[in-house]
Amino acid sequence: MHHEVFVGIGSNVGSPAAQVRDAVGRLARLPGTAVVRVSSLYRTEPVGREEQDWFVNAVAQLESSLPPRQLMGELLAVEEEMGRMRTTPGGPRVIDLDILLFGDLVMDEAGLRIPHPRLHERRFVLVPLCEVAPHALHPVLKKETRELLAELKDTKCVEFLEPWRDG
Repeated sequence: MHHEVFVGIGSNVGSPAAQVRDAVGRLARLPGTAVVRVSSLYRTEPVGREEQDWFVNAVAQLESSLPPRQLMGELLAVEEEMGRMRTTPGGPRVIDLDILLFGDLVMDEAGLRIPHPRLHERRFVLVPLCEVAPHALHPVLKKETRELLAELKDTKCVEFLEPWRDG
């Protein structure tokens, strides 16, 4: 059984756009998983810890036969392979991969909450998510992503950087 999954991707260390592209390439090589579509890349203002470089963010739409925990494990392995170190919560990162939506699944377990608990509060997530899936339904709030973006209070800057291009 294949699941439609949306993964948030972000980086603000090194060459962030190149890191995002590298991460998408790695997602495409995950077992039982295909990258269906990727949003444009966006330059985004940091949220939380503001004394750091701006991020590059995107969202990838996947089709995956992996169950949620296994997919999360694969995402964490990609982060580790790319050099992610979890030293400062909310701090700079080489790569950050988050499951935003996993079909209509609602899950709240230690280390894995689906849908992502703050996706509806963050412009840097909703702008690229709406680009690839404006009608995707948040399974808890029962609203489409485009509605969540229209109602958003977050005023952090999200600037179009470049369209997605493979390779």
